[in-house]
Amino acid sequence: MKTDISLIIPIHKLDDSVSEYFTKAIKSVNEQKTLPDEVLIVHAKDKKLKDFLNSFEYGDILPKTKVIENETGDYDFQSQINYGVEKSTSKYFSFLEYDDMLSPIWFDNVVKYKKSYPDVGVFLPIIFECNEKEEFISFTNENVWVQNVSERMGMLDHETLQKIQNFNFDGMVVNKELFLEHGGLKKHMKLTFTYEFLLRLSHLSVDIMVIPKLGYKHINNRAGSLFEEYKNTVNVLESKFWVNKAKKEYFFTEDREITYDVETT
Repeated sequence: MKTDISLIIPIHKLDDSVSEYFTKAIKSVNEQKTLPDEVLIVHAKDKKLKDFLNSFEYGDILPKTKVIENETGDYDFQSQINYGVEKSTSKYFSFLEYDDMLSPIWFDNVVKYKKSYPDVGVFLPIIFECNEKEEFISFTNENVWVQNVSERMGMLDHETLQKIQNFNFDGMVVNKELFLEHGGLKKHMKLTFTYEFLLRLSHLSVDIMVIPKLGYKHINNRAGSLFEEYKNTVNVLESKFWVNKAKKEYFFTEDREITYDVETT
């Protein structure tokens, strides 16, 4: 079955965690009931990383897999995704962090929901948050299926986002044309770029739907991860700064230079 979905996996450096977790991530792609049309591994300019990715055993998805070097020199997460989207060839795209896993039913469910809800621009999974031992911590995104949380059950609207910030777009499936038209992910929006992106699209009346199935397994605050770094280095004032910045920046499609100044918070 053709999904019309490109899957992007960004990797910016080669360390012990890549070889440990990447195998599980790729295994979860191979186990999809319905495979994506292509898999784009977007990597930083690093010979050892490139050699590792080119020699990796991708299994059944090998014919669909392209290893692409990010030629822009910007290796932050947002830039890696934006670059992958530009190189993708499908109508929709999704992404998988190299240390996470997709549920085997995720793309199969997205195909069915795309057919039933053609006007939806972004499909979000219910996310299984776990620790490094894969022990359950919490679910994310499921609360829009609770009565009176959002105006339309299952849909993430702007008013709900203004009240609740803890939505996660890991594993989301997005209409590529819509993503590019509205500016993609903002490189200069640190810490709360997920929140800003969802605010921006909901403000523009883009339909964002949470598919009521577990679609993604996310390792929460893994040692050495970006968000573990944030947790250990970002203080309360800076966290509030980036939440407030997201609420101010979603009006703008372009990525504007932003710096955190402790004296102004």
